[in-house]
Order: sequence, then structure tokens, then C-alpha cells
Amino acid sequence: MNILSFSRKTLTALLLLTVGAASPVSADEKTRALMDQVFEAIAYLLPLSVRDAETTSEWDRELINEKLAVLKGSAKALASHTEAQASEFGLLARSFDETVTDIESSFREEWPSYAYFSLMELTQHCVACHSRQPAQVRDEFSQRLMSRVNMEMFDDSELAQLYVATRQFDAAERTLARKLLDPGQDAIDLDIAGFPLDYLSLALGVTRSVGEADELLARFAERADAPYYLRERVGHWQARLQALGPALKGPADLAVARKIFQAASTEFRGTRDRRPAVDDLVAAALLQRYIDEQAAATGPAIAEAYYMLGMIALRTLEPKYSVPEMEILLASAIESDPRGPFAKPSYLLLEEFGFVRDTPLSRVDESGSKLLDMLALRRLSDPTAKP
Repeated sequence: MNILSFSRKTLTALLLLTVGAASPVSADEKTRALMDQVFEAIAYLLPLSVRDAETTSEWDRELINEKLAVLKGSAKALASHTEAQASEFGLLARSFDETVTDIESSFREEWPSYAYFSLMELTQHCVACHSRQPAQVRDEFSQRLMSRVNMEMFDDSELAQLYVATRQFDAAERTLARKLLDPGQDAIDLDIAGFPLDYLSLALGVTRSVGEADELLARFAERADAPYYLRERVGHWQARLQALGPALKGPADLAVARKIFQAASTEFRGTRDRRPAVDDLVAAALLQRYIDEQAAATGPAIAEAYYMLGMIALRTLEPKYSVPEMEILLASAIESDPRGPFAKPSYLLLEEFGFVRDTPLSRVDESGSKLLDMLALRRLSDPTAKP
């Protein structure tokens, strides 16, 4: 579930663009209605995606086609209306559209297991927007949606993902906390799977519940099966929570975020090192808010913010197949300040570590997806570079 996601302003723009130009009140009402339809389509299709295709009736097929049309229509609206917006808007919309295409193909070809996988990917796009917004909950709709879903279908990670997608942040935190303290789960396995990071991403990026996070970490470290390395790291996280709590709740200052990011960079020891995670997550929260407050601004400062977010996504947060956020963040850094000081470093990271689906972005000829134009990004980052 770990996703370094797009800003609140990005989400707002995407949703408002989806319903077209209207007065603020009307646009807000239409946006809610549209997203309700999208989530209800997901809620209807998810149970069918785990059912034997042979049991699907003609009546099911008619409703499946109706729900697929809702998803397809929303994806096309996002893609067409974000063309003139900041680059991250269009990139996220196109990624959403590619996932909807996979869902449609899965149901058309009666591949229910892949349909389930693709639908869960689509909820990652919801998480990518919702997991950096204020923790305001729409209880009535969220509960109505979740009541249509058999909770036993999902493991705790998927269930937490659905809760975040439907903006039930407290329920998501409780689900992850229960998993971390479950004596039937091995502490090392939980750490390898990234559950502590999932919880911290939510607690620091959304609810800003530093005290609750500190308490849960203390209980997790007290587990009898927690090895020494894990207890030591958790103790370090707790110390950093105490030190950085005021900054997290303070103004979104780029200089403060940069200082925290640099401290994490100094401490980082290599692949999968999670010791600097709290510093990175606090820096990410400040950087996202900083970008929010700049609206559609571009220039060196915005490019630097995107570059740091891309680095945090690469070294601290788990890569996700469905939403290539590191790639989108680094592409946004390039487009925010072409030929600026962060353009070439961002492009080099894209080539070395970036993927879209299963294709490495270093294979320029093979990565010509709808999402990223690597040749164009190369020209923007370093016009003297040879093909």
C-alpha cells in the first residue's frame, strides 16, 4: 500500500476537470456523484472478479458492461481534460486509463483472476490521491460501499488499501495496527512485507497522529519475536518522531524539508535501508504541502521538490506496479524546470530505475507507452545528449 502520492491540489484539479467547468458548489456535487459511481462500480466488480467465470449469467454480463462503461468514461474524461494542466495531472490520468483498459480486457476475455488484480490496482490510484489529503471521512458513502464487499476476500494489506481508497483512514490505521500486533504474524515477515512503513505513511502523511504512531511502535518493539535489529530501528524511529513532530505540524517550508531530506540522505546506507524512513516521510509530507500551496507553479524550487519526492519514493517507499509514482514525480521535476539543475539527475534516475509496467524506461524504444515520452524528457533534461 505504500505510495508517495499526489498532492491534494492535484486530486482536486483532477476531480473538478472530470466534471467540466461549473460553479464551485455544482462542480463539487457533480464530482462526488461521479466518484460515487466509480467506487460503486469497483464494489460491484470486485466480488465478480473472484467468482468462476462459468457462473456468470447474462444478467451479470449486462451489469458488468454497465459498470465497465462507468470506469471507461471516467478515465477518458480525466485523460482529455488534463491535457492542458501540469504534467503530473495528465500522467496520473493516463496511468488510470491504462489500468481501466486492463480491467475491461480481463472481463471481456473472462480472466477473473487478472480482473481482481487490475481492480485492486485501480484502488491504488484512489489511494494515490486520498493518502495525502486531510483525514476527513465520508462515513455514509464509505460504509455503504464497504457493506457491498465481503471483507473475508481480502488480506489486511488489501483491506487497509480499500479503507484508504474510501477515505476511512482510522479504519485503515486500525487494520494495520492489528496486523503489526498479531502474535500469529512473524515480526520479521511483517517488516519485510513493509507493514511498519505502511502504517507510518498513513500516520505521518494523512492523520499526522505522531503520538499514536509512537505508542504503536513501542508495542511492536516489545513483541517477543522482534529481533535486535528491529527493536533498535524502531527505537530510532521513535526518537525521530519526537524530534520531527513539530516540523510535521509546522508550515510547509522548502528549506526545512530540504534539511530533513538531506539528513535522511546522509544516513541512508543502501538498498532497502529503512532506518531513515521517518525523516523521509516527514520530508515528503512537507514537500507535498509545499507543492500544494504553489498551485500550478513551475521553476527550480518546484523541480527540486519533485526531485526530492522522487528520491524518497525510490529509496524508502515500495515500488508499485500500478501507479508509477516515482517515475511521474521525476518526470514532473524535468518538466517543471527543463535544463535546470534537477532535470538531468531526474532523467538519469528514470533511465536507471524507472519502469512502466514490466518495461524498464532505459529501453527507450520499448517504453513508448502512453504514459512517458522518454525521448522528449531526454531532450528537456539535456539537449546535448546523444540518442
